[in-house]
Amino acid sequence: MIRFEGISKTFRGRDGAAVEALRDVSLEVKEGEFVAIVGASGCGKSTLLRLAAGLVPPSGGATLIDGSRVTTPRAETAMVFQAATLLPWADVLRNVTFPLRLMGRMASDTEERARKLLATAGLAGFESKLPRELSGGMQQRVAICRALLQDPRLLLMDEPFGALDALTREEMSIELLRLWAARKMGVLFVTHSIPEAVLLADRVVVMSPRPGRIVDVVQVDLSRPRSFDQEGSDEFQRCARRIRDHIFGERAARAA
Repeated sequence: MIRFEGISKTFRGRDGAAVEALRDVSLEVKEGEFVAIVGASGCGKSTLLRLAAGLVPPSGGATLIDGSRVTTPRAETAMVFQAATLLPWADVLRNVTFPLRLMGRMASDTEERARKLLATAGLAGFESKLPRELSGGMQQRVAICRALLQDPRLLLMDEPFGALDALTREEMSIELLRLWAARKMGVLFVTHSIPEAVLLADRVVVMSPRPGRIVDVVQVDLSRPRSFDQEGSDEFQRCARRIRDHIFGERAARAA
């Protein structure tokens, strides 16, 4: 569905110095596949998502969806950020429907679909609440519902649970898997958490320190539906160990 072909990205700082974020990244994500991206801070994970979203252009290479080059944001792609970024003056229902209102894509059944989606995410009865009346986990559920209401073929998630406490993070991981299983869209999920990546993903892409390159793609052969009970399994530990060896092995080698 989406393909990165030899992607490179260089930014210019305010002082004019070049910062190479990505170098020669090639990756394919299939229809309905859940792919996690892990790596050290500053390795270009978030930049890769912004390229997929059409928010920034590549310096080299191309991003393609169904063979067409991505140059601008597309209606079939939705993004969830680390912060929920809800409109503070709008209630939950209006926050969820806001992107479709903005794009002129409201239909007669849009609000009904939004209510059903909120109910699926455990937010029935909160439609008229303001963001400040919700917990951090509930706000992030609203943000995910807002993205899902667009019925995207590709969902981009940039550390969406990074600001949550450990218990809420686990709850949201299972909630995300449930929503994804019901819709089977493609997901690109950036995280710093190796266990989170293994729990969620079909494949885990491991990136090198800047300039970011793909050093490994780990296939996760855990049965679905997933649960935290699988963390003790041999397959879970094999995947997590392989990812850690790449990330911490490289750091140890540089330190030496």
